[in-house]
Amino acid sequence: MRRIPLPSSVAAAGLVLAVLASPAGGQTGGFPTISSRYFAGGSAKVTVSGSVRIDQEVAINTKASFGDGEMTWLQFGASGSEAPNALITYGDGEVGITVGKGKFVATAGIVAGEAPQCSGTVQVTGASVSGHYTCAGVVSHDGATGKMGKVDIEIRFTAKS
Repeated sequence: MRRIPLPSSVAAAGLVLAVLASPAGGQTGGFPTISSRYFAGGSAKVTVSGSVRIDQEVAINTKASFGDGEMTWLQFGASGSEAPNALITYGDGEVGITVGKGKFVATAGIVAGEAPQCSGTVQVTGASVSGHYTCAGVVSHDGATGKMGKVDIEIRFTAKS
């Protein structure tokens, strides 16, 4: 049996781990682990273009934003309100992104095993969850007009625990 010298085997193991490691929470496609927590502050810059336009900074809804250790809900603004709002969810290997304003809504996400509708990054620390996602060509619906459309979504957010 031929032995591989220790430095070579360490380098080989590092290379294998670098190639095969699953994405970290800060990489596209990564599904972060977020501990159980409540969120006390933060905001999201929501930009939507296409059949509807939104360009607004929206404060976090502290009463509707929390994580239970398995699922996390980050609600910015009030869902269904006339003002722009956004919801980012994490759990079960998925990232969900919903933006709305009045009766307009568009939903996209990243689901394990499926082609992602969005790309982006997320950073999780003991004090915050922050990130940036872009979603292109998302099908939307405007309940006020009954019309379907397509939008591009960009959202940058920080949620402080």
